[in-house]
Amino acid sequence: MRVPRRGNSFMRKRRIAYMALGIMALLLILLLRLAWIQGTAGIHMSAYGGHSLKEMSVRQRQEGIAIDSGRGQFTDRNGLPLTGDVVWVSVLFPDVDGKAALHGEELARLLQTNKKQLLTRWKGLQSPLIWRDGRGEPVQIRPNEAGKLLKLAPSLIELVPYAKRYADLPNGRQWLGFLYERADRARELPIGAAGLERTLEPLLSGVGETFVSRLVDAQRRPLAHVPLRVSAPSNDHYPLQVQTTIDLSLQEQLEKLTATYHLAEGAVVVLDAGNADVLAMVSRPFYNPVRVNPQQTTDWSNRALKAVTPGSIFKLVTAAAALESGVVQPKEQFHCHGTYGKYGLTCWKKEGHGTLNLEGGLAVSCNIVFAHLGERLKPEKIQAAASALGLSRTVGWQERNLAGLPQFIPLDHEEKGAVFGSSYTHAADPGVRVQTAIGQRDVLVTPLQAANLIVTLLHDGQVHAPRLVNRISYADGGTMLELPAHASPAPQGSHPIHASTARALREAMEEVVARGTGTSLRDKIWHLAGKSGTAQALKNGRPVNHQWFIGYGPVERPRYAVAVLVQNASKHSANQATVLFGQVMDLLAQFSSAPRAVPRSSS
Repeated sequence: MRVPRRGNSFMRKRRIAYMALGIMALLLILLLRLAWIQGTAGIHMSAYGGHSLKEMSVRQRQEGIAIDSGRGQFTDRNGLPLTGDVVWVSVLFPDVDGKAALHGEELARLLQTNKKQLLTRWKGLQSPLIWRDGRGEPVQIRPNEAGKLLKLAPSLIELVPYAKRYADLPNGRQWLGFLYERADRARELPIGAAGLERTLEPLLSGVGETFVSRLVDAQRRPLAHVPLRVSAPSNDHYPLQVQTTIDLSLQEQLEKLTATYHLAEGAVVVLDAGNADVLAMVSRPFYNPVRVNPQQTTDWSNRALKAVTPGSIFKLVTAAAALESGVVQPKEQFHCHGTYGKYGLTCWKKEGHGTLNLEGGLAVSCNIVFAHLGERLKPEKIQAAASALGLSRTVGWQERNLAGLPQFIPLDHEEKGAVFGSSYTHAADPGVRVQTAIGQRDVLVTPLQAANLIVTLLHDGQVHAPRLVNRISYADGGTMLELPAHASPAPQGSHPIHASTARALREAMEEVVARGTGTSLRDKIWHLAGKSGTAQALKNGRPVNHQWFIGYGPVERPRYAVAVLVQNASKHSANQATVLFGQVMDLLAQFSSAPRAVPRSSS
């Protein structure tokens, strides 16, 4: 029989002790790791809208829903909200015990639906749901119905404040844009697809959503006497607030005015005559930012930034080119007999205007006068005058390397227009220049450029950059960015027109209203000045007219520059743009004398 040696037993015990110590060390490391994850790592993982494991462990015992995406909001110049209006909506929680059926009829009435649809949807709930109508919009609960709703379904329904980005109504604020949620990325937050929503997307996206939730037990029944819990990103700087130059009250009144006058297609732009700030910009047809088909651009495209044929308003440019190049003297006499005698050109007044000078030719919009000027002018002189007056180039406010963006351009898809277009090589043909001189052929101008042309003439040739955003603030009220008004950068080699030329054109625009094509405006509240225009165009092969009127008022102390475009009007209809311009100016006169809007408190 073999007796175990004492040394072997000692070695075995020592190995067991080492193993025990190793296991204990591993357990200690795991415990320290878990503590680090629950503590320090949890804090870091919360940054930028993420959630720590500590939060996630609690959320396993909660049911909740997002009530605010954390996206930046827009206000008008007075601080009135353009987006993010807060409404009270109902949140339905899973009905574990089927209690909703007890008062299904009354609940359905309050939630603006029918009993069958409500109970079917409720029965299948696996997570909380904001109740929406048939169009997908959250159903707003009126104050007098809130108490009834909560009594009928205690713990199954809660009322929460919900940030509703837009009103579900058509409007003419295409400059604001809309959000788009891709079908293949349903779990991602919607992004800006047009307007300011798109151009400012990197700043608006925010740092996380705000959730409202409640604690439940293992059977998903709410814990008694435990209130709803709101959790939001702990960052005082976000969401950002973008203050625009728009006056919401004026914008709304102009939208109503265009509807009253049945403007089907076109735009109205109102600029501050002092610095070219965009005070209102209405595009027709209206769009509904809640219901946009991104594939269909007819409604949500901003007509104020789209270039169309300007017709006779371009005669201001031709006159400027003629005066600047010295091919005409202000008092030179022209003779209009109704036809030009070549290029098939006629005057709109068949019997002709008789003898008149440049100012008179502008006042009555005589084609014959400007045909003569078109033949005299070199194409580069017409092009130079257009550029000097802010045409054939984008003029909207922009800046490089601002807020981390290589190009900060608030106005979305502003078109630059054209003078000779692709036919510049044919501009040596006098027939081409004649048609260009009266604003036809390849000439294209946007309503924004047209209104800004007026501001330029009021400032003796200095081209301002129309501004749509003037300030971006942090959530705590601090300023992130100031966007000061400034001049529009002139193209290389471009020179402004002389002050004397601008003065002559302003006097001619006064004559338009005094005894020219705008005499219907003489009975308006303010003394006005401007220029009418009618451009021939085709729509689906059918001849139509683009009708314009651009101008300013009051003449004695200009406050507003306005451009009105009525697109695709009947070829035989009177100039509706002149009538609408007069109504817009009367509205501005009344608006200017009304009390100012009171800014919303930042508290």
